Amino acid sequence: MKIVAFEHPDFSGKVGEYDVLVNPENYKEKNKHEISSITAIGSIAKREKYNGGGPDSFEICLFFDGTGIVSNEKVEDQIKKVKDLVYKFNGNIHEPNYVQVHWGTKSLFEGRLKSWNVNYTMLHMDGSPLRAEVTAVLVKALNAKGKALEDKKNSGDLTHVRTVLDGDNLPLMCHRIYGDSSHYLMVAKYNGLTNFRDLKPGQKVSFPPLN
Repeated sequence: MKIVAFEHPDFSGKVGEYDVLVNPENYKEKNKHEISSITAIGSIAKREKYNGGGPDSFEICLFFDGTGIVSNEKVEDQIKKVKDLVYKFNGNIHEPNYVQVHWGTKSLFEGRLKSWNVNYTMLHMDGSPLRAEVTAVLVKALNAKGKALEDKKNSGDLTHVRTVLDGDNLPLMCHRIYGDSSHYLMVAKYNGLTNFRDLKPGQKVSFPPLN
């Protein structure tokens, strides 16, 4: 496993890299959706509204050994090399670096450090650490191209087709798409609706781009 640090969100401006001496036994990936409960106008029933994807996260546990079995380098020095790449404040960009995690030829994750936890598992008689485990959690960082694509998915400049759910009405649906419920008359005309209040669950409604 290799950890590579960069200054820029498009993963350019390489700062440095670290080759992990002992590959972790496993790693964890976490994905989630952002969901909120809303109450439709004129209804007491709540339903869950999808607000988009939440931040992906990646967790690894790194093992450091200074007993001489793996390395004679002090555990503190080994940990500092990684921490300087992923945690330390970079004065050039006034924030920590962006990080890529590679295993062989495979890129496992791109993101930034969210949390850093050190567990010293073996100590010398003088109190200095001989072994340690570091749990690092990274959160996804979109580069400029990825962010643009993500924004485009929710853009009011695109046509959206939505299925009417129980409790939906046109002003509410317009607010979700455009952030402004006042476009409901335009949407009603676009869909040939003679009564914008007469929506049926399961009905498809198109929301055209805003000019």
